[in-house]
Amino acid sequence: MLVKLRLKSMHKKIIANSFFLLLDRGLRLVVSFAVGIWVARFYGPEQFGQLNYVLATASLFGSLSSLGFDDIVPRDMAALDHGDITRAEMQKTALLLRLLGGLLAFGLVLLLIYRESGITQIFWIALVLAPYLPIQATDIYEYRLRVEDQFSKIAFSRSFGSLAANTLKCLVIFLGLPIPFLAAAMTSEYAITASAFQFFIHSKAYIKGVFRLAYAKELIKRSWKIILAGIIIMCQARVEYFLVEKFLGWDSLGQYSAALKIFEIIDIVCITLVTVLMPQIAAKVSTDNIDKYRRITYLSGLGVYILLVPVMILLAIVFPYAYGVQYAPAASLVPWLFLRPFFGMINSIRGMFNILQGNYWYPAIASIVGLITSLIAGYTLIPIYGLFGAVATTLCGLFALTIGADFIFNRKNLFAFFTCYREFRYFANLYKSK
Repeated sequence: MLVKLRLKSMHKKIIANSFFLLLDRGLRLVVSFAVGIWVARFYGPEQFGQLNYVLATASLFGSLSSLGFDDIVPRDMAALDHGDITRAEMQKTALLLRLLGGLLAFGLVLLLIYRESGITQIFWIALVLAPYLPIQATDIYEYRLRVEDQFSKIAFSRSFGSLAANTLKCLVIFLGLPIPFLAAAMTSEYAITASAFQFFIHSKAYIKGVFRLAYAKELIKRSWKIILAGIIIMCQARVEYFLVEKFLGWDSLGQYSAALKIFEIIDIVCITLVTVLMPQIAAKVSTDNIDKYRRITYLSGLGVYILLVPVMILLAIVFPYAYGVQYAPAASLVPWLFLRPFFGMINSIRGMFNILQGNYWYPAIASIVGLITSLIAGYTLIPIYGLFGAVATTLCGLFALTIGADFIFNRKNLFAFFTCYREFRYFANLYKSK
C-alpha cells in the first residue's frame, strides 16, 4: 500500500510538473514559431540561412558551455549523496564552472566564424548572438528550482524572457533593421530569463554557497566524457547544415533550416519529458528496478510521439501557407522529417539512463557512429539529391546514433525499447488504482 501511495505521489508530481513545463514550452514555441515565420519571410532564405549557420556553429560548442552538467547536477542536487556538500554549494560551484565554459565556447565560436568568413555580416551576427553561451551558466538556478519542484517559477521565467525577446524581434522587423539587431534581440531572451531565475533563487530563504574545489574536480571528472560526447553529437546533428552550405549555398541552407524549425515544437516535448523525469527517477532507480523504469519511460515516450503525429501532419499542411512561395522547396521536405522526433525521443531517454548508470562513455561512442554515418551519407547524397539528400543524411545519422549503435554496443537498451510494450499492465494497474 505504501509503495502504491508513493507511486501515485510520484506520478502526480510528474503530471503537475509536466503541465507547467509544457504550458511554458507551448506558449514559447507558438510565439517563437509565429515570429520565426515573420523573420524568415522578412530576411529571405539567404540571410535566414546565415543566421541559422551561426546558430549551428554556436551549438557545436553548447556541450562545452554546459560542461555536461544538464543531467549530472540535477541528479546530484536531488540525491544529495556527496557527503556534506549542500545544494547551495553545488549551485555555486557548478555556476562558476559553467561561466568559464561559456566564455571559452563564446571565444571559439568567434574564432571559427572569423576563420571561415572574416569580418563579414556573419561575424557580426555571431558577435551579438553567441554571448548566450556564457549567459546560460544561470541554468544552474533552473536545476535548483527543478529539484525543489518549483516548475511554475521555471515556466514563468522562460515564458517572460521569450515574450520580451519576441517583442523586441517584432520591433526590429517593424523598423527594418539589419539582421545583427535581430540576433541581439535573440540573445536578450537568455539575459532576461537569467535575471528571472536569479530573482526567484534569491527571493526565497537563500543560503549563500561557497565554491568547493573537490566537488568541482569530481564534476569535471564525470562530465568531460559527456562534453566530448556532446561536441560529437552536435557535430553529427549539425553536419548537414555545413554540407548544405558547402554544396548548395546559403539559399538552400535557409530552406533546409525553415523545414527543421517546425520540428523544434515536437523535439522539445521529448526534452521536457526527460527534464521532468530525471529528478523523480534519480531518487528511486536502483540496479534491481532500472530495466523496468527504462521500459516504462520508453513506453511513455512512444505514447507521446504517437499523440504528436497529428500535430506534425497539421504543421505540414500549414507550412506552405505560413512561409509563402519563397519557401516552397522547404515545404516539400517537411513530410520526410516526421521520423526525426522519434529518434530524438529514443536518444533523449537513453541518455537519461546512461547518466543514471554513470555510463558516460557510451554517448561518445554512439555519436561517433552517427557522425561517421552522417558524413558518408552527406558527401554521397547531398551533391546528387540536394535538399532531399540532406534529409536522408539526417535520418541515416539519427538511425545510426540510436538503433545502429545500440545494436552493436548496447543491445540491453535496444531490448528494453523493443519490449517496452510489457509495461502496458503497469499503466493499466496505475489507472485502476485511482
